[in-house]
Amino acid sequence: MTRTLQRWLGAFVVLFLLSSLAQAASQTALVQLVEYVGADYINAVQDGTIVSDEEYVEMEEFSRLLHEGIGQLDDVEGRDTLLEQAAALQQAVADKAPEADVKALAQSIRGTLVDVYGIPVMPKAAPDMARAAEVYQSTCALCHGQEGRGDGPAGAALEPAPTDFHELARYEGRSLLGLYTTITGGVEGTGMAAYEETLSEADRWALAFYVGSMAVTPEMAASGKTAINNERELKTALTLDAVIAKAPEDVRNQLGDQAYDAAGYLRTEPQALFSQNRFIEISDGKLSEAEQAYAAGDTGAARAAALSAYLDGFEMIEQQLSAVDPAVMRGIERRFMAVREGIERGMPQAEVSDRVAQARAGLQEAEDILSGDGLSAAATFSASFFILFREGLEALLIIAALLTFTRKADAKTATRYIHYGWILALAAGVATWYLASTLINLSGATREITEGVAGLAAAVILFYVGFWMHNHSQSQKWLGYIKNKVDSALDGGTVWALAVVSFISVYREMFETILFYQALWTQVTAATQSYLFYGFGAAVVALAVVCVLIFRIGMKLPLGLFFKATSLILLVLSVILLGKGVAALQEAGILNARYLPLPTIEWLGFFPTVQGALAQAAAIVLAVLMWLRSRGQVKSS
Repeated sequence: MTRTLQRWLGAFVVLFLLSSLAQAASQTALVQLVEYVGADYINAVQDGTIVSDEEYVEMEEFSRLLHEGIGQLDDVEGRDTLLEQAAALQQAVADKAPEADVKALAQSIRGTLVDVYGIPVMPKAAPDMARAAEVYQSTCALCHGQEGRGDGPAGAALEPAPTDFHELARYEGRSLLGLYTTITGGVEGTGMAAYEETLSEADRWALAFYVGSMAVTPEMAASGKTAINNERELKTALTLDAVIAKAPEDVRNQLGDQAYDAAGYLRTEPQALFSQNRFIEISDGKLSEAEQAYAAGDTGAARAAALSAYLDGFEMIEQQLSAVDPAVMRGIERRFMAVREGIERGMPQAEVSDRVAQARAGLQEAEDILSGDGLSAAATFSASFFILFREGLEALLIIAALLTFTRKADAKTATRYIHYGWILALAAGVATWYLASTLINLSGATREITEGVAGLAAAVILFYVGFWMHNHSQSQKWLGYIKNKVDSALDGGTVWALAVVSFISVYREMFETILFYQALWTQVTAATQSYLFYGFGAAVVALAVVCVLIFRIGMKLPLGLFFKATSLILLVLSVILLGKGVAALQEAGILNARYLPLPTIEWLGFFPTVQGALAQAAAIVLAVLMWLRSRGQVKSS
């Protein structure tokens, strides 16, 4: 393993995460661009004639930037369609096409962006509409007017004029996501300033809901409330991501007039979108979407919806459900796997529909279990304890084994590098928590891909380090170096490998732990929040005890036996992480999955798929062959 490769592996996960965040941010900006073109084109062109040169230049620029921005997105299925739509919009602006044509193209692009690349951001809690009204009056009313009709005293001199939020046509063409990104980043060349620095994320989301609901009449809201309370299918279709990302005209075109009214009601009463079981609603809606797409022959859309049903819905309540009834959690997880397998294998429509029905029934079971006033004190403590203990144990075993080894060898340089690795991983984990909590929501696919890549990278390096130790455990010359405590017995390549595996092992577990605790926090009440911290503290104590035991036992073992035991531990962990990495990439849809009628053994990293089982089997066979080879070389020498 070359030093360059080792450094690359160490930086890969962090770079991947940063690129994913940048990608999501660019998608958000594109939503803002296309909505602005669709909503403001009428101020530039009317009846084929330019009515404002400044506005028209802006429309040309924005349509060009939109096309260029889409060209820079990841080349996934559906991007070519987006490029064609963006080119058509750019040409329509150049041809001074009718407003209806431009709006239709903008609507199509917005919908395709959301469908192909997902929802990059969403509020972390229900927006406070009372707070939004206060912020609006202090921040926005001067230009947009006290009632939001675009008639504020400072707005009279602005070109273009401030938005009239009561204008129905503009309301129908603007999503909450577009409003939020406009409030956050402003609009260059207009009087709309950016408020990213002066308003908190929560205030910006509250403002988006507030101004985005000004055109909703009381009659529309009442009709929408009745519809969403009486129609379960409508409730599951209008999930948080759908209400945020889709403009009202998109909702009406796709789901009908009742859904249009319901979306308006949810803008006025966003608390209804933040029920305790909203992840179940998201999952249920995506399953229904997958079934409909498969019936229509759109396998790609069905596959994407089925993945989203698991990644953006059920996965976020797995730990809470496992704390109450782990058998039910595993059973429902297998039902989601069955849906994805049916779609991947092109099974008959009736069989796929049956699997979807079973998965949705499982969601209903989960909803019943999690219903009520949040998790109990015992369930909260248990979930909190096992989240940290389970995720931390793998990383602790690796770090403790490596540090025990370098301390026995008095290899101070290597010890420092291992410390650098896990300390950097903790910092990266805190940065990830901050980004995921305040700036952007990581999509389910991004989460799984990051975990999968980190798992595979850690597996490869652990395999390397494990065999390096095993080979040296047979070398009397090298053991002599260690006994004499010669720090230079470790070459530079091995030192870097130890640092990289230290970083990846800890960061991977921190990344997953953060996500699980974020989900758990939504399931606890004020009365049980303290038990979450009790469970966390108990897990820290338990991990500390395990760490002390590893150090004491390891330091007392003879060098040769210690090397053999440590190499075996690292090799076993490499096989476990390999299985988890493959499973994560399968859940993200990167790798296909063919499921086996066997139980999941998570602590061994065994997830019953042909691909995962073959990968782990191949690693075990390779380990045995290399062990036999090294044993033969020792005998011959």
